[in-house]
Amino acid sequence: MLPVVNKYEIYPSVFPAKQESLVTVVPRERSAIFADGEEYSVTVIAVDSEPITETTVNYTVTAKDGVLSFVHPFLEEQEYKIVISKNESSVTEAVVYSLDEDLYSLLPMMGDLHSHSVRSDGRQDPVALAGYMRERGYDFYAMTDHHRYYPSEEVREALFGVKTGLVTLLGEEVHAPGAGFHTVHIGGAASVNEQYVKRREEFDSEILEYEARVPESVPQKHRERYARAMWASEHIHAVGGLAIFAHPFWRPNKSKHHNVSTEFAAIVLKSGLFDVYELIGAMSQQENNASVAFWNDLRVEGLNIPVVGSSDVHSVQSSPEFPWQRTVLFAEEKNDKSIIEAIKCGRSVAVEITGVDYTAQYRAYGSLRFVNYVQFLLRNYFAKTARLAYGEGVAIRAYAMGDAPKELVELQAAEAEKFTARFFGRAPAPKPSSELVLSKARWDEIHKDYQV
Repeated sequence: MLPVVNKYEIYPSVFPAKQESLVTVVPRERSAIFADGEEYSVTVIAVDSEPITETTVNYTVTAKDGVLSFVHPFLEEQEYKIVISKNESSVTEAVVYSLDEDLYSLLPMMGDLHSHSVRSDGRQDPVALAGYMRERGYDFYAMTDHHRYYPSEEVREALFGVKTGLVTLLGEEVHAPGAGFHTVHIGGAASVNEQYVKRREEFDSEILEYEARVPESVPQKHRERYARAMWASEHIHAVGGLAIFAHPFWRPNKSKHHNVSTEFAAIVLKSGLFDVYELIGAMSQQENNASVAFWNDLRVEGLNIPVVGSSDVHSVQSSPEFPWQRTVLFAEEKNDKSIIEAIKCGRSVAVEITGVDYTAQYRAYGSLRFVNYVQFLLRNYFAKTARLAYGEGVAIRAYAMGDAPKELVELQAAEAEKFTARFFGRAPAPKPSSELVLSKARWDEIHKDYQV
């Protein structure tokens, strides 16, 4: 997932719709600095409009202080293409996005809500996994070991007092005994698993009460499992967490003990017991395809449940789903409470990726409005922040082993934060120093003597 190589950046790259905004084209290589006083042609094309000829706007822009700046009215929420040329020869082109205020005010974040460490059946240390997540450019992840909540607390303790660019959500994967399905619990203030791991007799007694509460409409063959779904959901909600229905299309070839039928999945999802549907997860391509079709059928029937994509990673080297399945969401702030609220309110999109680096292709699932914006972000924002976050992830793992100072982590996190602020117009665009502008002019003059 590498960004397209370009000698220029456009800041901001996301604009508020229905108003004029200042657009600045900034060189990112010394030889690409714009010569002051030279004129360039700039074309702005509204991609989702017709006829294109009537919505295309052309400008003549004079370079100043090594950059190009112009004002343009972004009238509609959509993607825009910006083409810059000089003497009819292309200089660069890029895409930007314009948003209505409700979405413009939110911060896009990318992450994974289902992961495992050596504390259950994974291969990585919990804190090392945090570093690997950040290496991939993730802004958040949930540590959700089987039957165990404390590994997520372990990560927070190890990184306490370090300002990283990664939010670690508290969590666990709940397997209520006899349930035959898994529930991912994120965001709660305490463990649900411990209530059956450490107090099994109490759980067995409590389940009898839940079985008596199962609605009469639930078929007899599903009543026992339904009672355990009720138990998991209510206990997760009691500690302030979200209940995610995980990998619903596991089939016997995956685990004969955790087969989930389409009939049972439909019953529990329509019941409202679960807050979120893990639409894309640790399943085969065929099973994920069926999951998406199932979700579409449920939507036709009127069910509107938030969706996420998760890798269920057990090994960063050999889990085929990591880092190709993930969630993109839109939150008010970069913290655990805002992330949970964004998911709860349905401001999340499930993403799966095929191909690597420059050949990557993205499939995003959610509302068309979110999907269009997420496609833009995956190519033009997250691919760039992943480059910035890679070193931070390495530093997090080194810090956890006492082999790097926290200042190294924080310095790299600050660089990613600075890019984000510029990308979304929360900070001014950078300009080359006067020394750089003069240096570029001097070397250009010397270069003229070598023209043949």
